[in-house]
Order: sequence, then C-alpha cells, then structure tokens
Amino acid sequence: MALRKLPEMETGQPPSILLVEDYEDAREMYAEMFRLTGYRVVCARDGQEALDRASAERFDVIVMDVALPKVDGIRAIQTLRSSPETKTTVIIALSATVGEQIRAEAIAAGADMFCEKPCPPDYLEAEVRRLLARRELGYQR
Repeated sequence: MALRKLPEMETGQPPSILLVEDYEDAREMYAEMFRLTGYRVVCARDGQEALDRASAERFDVIVMDVALPKVDGIRAIQTLRSSPETKTTVIIALSATVGEQIRAEAIAAGADMFCEKPCPPDYLEAEVRRLLARRELGYQR
C-alpha cells in the first residue's frame, strides 16, 4: 500500500481527525495510518471523551466507533450534530456489528458514512479524503 501525503487545508494546517475507538489495537492502527498520511490525530477511548474533546477543539473529521463505553457512538453522533460547532464536521461511523439496521441508525444519527469493521485502513483513509474533498467543494450533509 503506497501512502500519499495530504495537501494542507485552507488554514495551512494538515486536516485534523478525532479518532474514537475503545479497542486499543484498532485505535493505534488507524491513528498511525492517518499520521503517516499527514493528518493530525487526536484519540478518544469512549463517547464521553469524544464529546469533551470535540467541544474543546474543532476537527475536520471524526471517525467514531458505534459500540463505545460511557456514551455510545450513535448518541455521541446525535449530540455532535445538534451542536453548531460540529454540525457540519465530517463524521464516519465504524462498527463490527453488521447489518442494515446499524448502518441506518448511524446515518439517521448524522454520520456521513458508515464502514463495517474490519475496515481496511487504506479504504478508510480514501473515504476520509473523498468526504473532505466534498466538503471543500461546498457539499453539506
């Protein structure tokens, strides 16, 4: 897999990602891949930590596991979408639970995309790029 470096955003900074994953191995794998391709990555281990971090700092993208302790991913996405600060932030939901019902719940909660685990890191990074490009062109959810 050839990793491509990202261009800087309009701010002159690399795109920022809040990566929310309670499973340490997956969190480390995705975080390392995003860092290697030029993203600035901040990690959270549960839904409440994600909400706290998202209220303290703006992110270009939030990658959120659905099954999380404290506050589940669906509820966290709903909360993020109800806030003016994160209403238009790109959100990708991840879940090891397969099926149309969980996908529909994530999209209804406000996720821009749903990815079933195991989600290959290069596929996830390509989707982040695609969604960021759409946002830069002015497309909203």
